[in-house]
Amino acid sequence: MIPRRAIRLLPALALAVAACGPKAEDSYVRGHGLAVADLSLRDRAAIYQEAIGGAFQVGDPSLYLLLDPRLLPRTAGFGPGEDVTEGLRNTLLKSHLVQGTCQPAGDGSKLAHCQAPMAGYVVRFSNVFRMPGDTMSVYLYVQRYSTPTSVGVGHLRFERIYKVVRRPSGWEAVSEGRVDLSNQ
Repeated sequence: MIPRRAIRLLPALALAVAACGPKAEDSYVRGHGLAVADLSLRDRAAIYQEAIGGAFQVGDPSLYLLLDPRLLPRTAGFGPGEDVTEGLRNTLLKSHLVQGTCQPAGDGSKLAHCQAPMAGYVVRFSNVFRMPGDTMSVYLYVQRYSTPTSVGVGHLRFERIYKVVRRPSGWEAVSEGRVDLSNQ
């Protein structure tokens, strides 16, 4: 026979066992174990600019980038994510880092189609994640897109992770890693 006192403790024990189970964070692929950094719009835009500078020759007049208005999800894949805030989107547009926006249909595995004056790339960022010290981590997913008038645009997509550090002169990307897309 179980004592009454033990029966009264069963709900608390059940809660304790449930708390030890898998957490949502366990399914995170992007920023696993890291908190989203609380940064100004200016700092976030500068960190995104460093990521783009790592992936492209910024300043090339033939480079045309469009912003996917969704953030990358923390879990695997390219499904729905939080919306990029209006303030951040406007900051990126005003800086001419991106020339417009495009939300490609589908799961990110096919060639995207966007309304733009020329073919180029859609860029999609993760949140910025805080690492120890002044180091931040950000993921950048790039997908080539075609337009209704573009011809011969081939499929290209990649994802990279950047470690970015605050310097006296601003943010600087100090390392870059490739993300394996074969499982996404």
